[in-house]
Amino acid sequence: MIKHFIWTLFLFGCHSNSDTQSHLKTSSVSDTTTAPTTEKKSSELQKGAKLFDNKKPFEIISFASATNKHTTDTDTTKCSHWTLTKSDIEKIIKNSESIDGTTWDLSFSVFTCIKTVNVVQAGQEFAVEINAASFVSVSNGDTTVIFGDYNKADRKYFLEQPNNE
Repeated sequence: MIKHFIWTLFLFGCHSNSDTQSHLKTSSVSDTTTAPTTEKKSSELQKGAKLFDNKKPFEIISFASATNKHTTDTDTTKCSHWTLTKSDIEKIIKNSESIDGTTWDLSFSVFTCIKTVNVVQAGQEFAVEINAASFVSVSNGDTTVIFGDYNKADRKYFLEQPNNE
């Protein structure tokens, strides 16, 4: 009985050892061949995806009124009275300051009234959304930066100011 047990362990050990070695060889070869490709793609993405800097020159390509469907604000009647010119939009973007998610969540309402804007900066296109509650979000690929407009001169452009004002 002990003899059978030893033979079983021996056979299992040999079988398991050969599988592990062949698996490691296959795995290490494929990892080696794909690593440079993955690093290259990541590097290319980092070069292509730039963050928007509202203090640097940008050009407004287009803008339109829209409705934010991701809000509990259901009053769309106020949106018809909320208008912005291209010049107003440029001032709002330039005068806003970058804020984090917590500040945005605690200090700003989210209205249904928005302006969708496309801008170009240094050859890169950005999707901008201006909310009537005094904040701006700028997206590029999978990255979004949020700006809050605390400028007192800009209050006339919005339906509501940040809560801490």
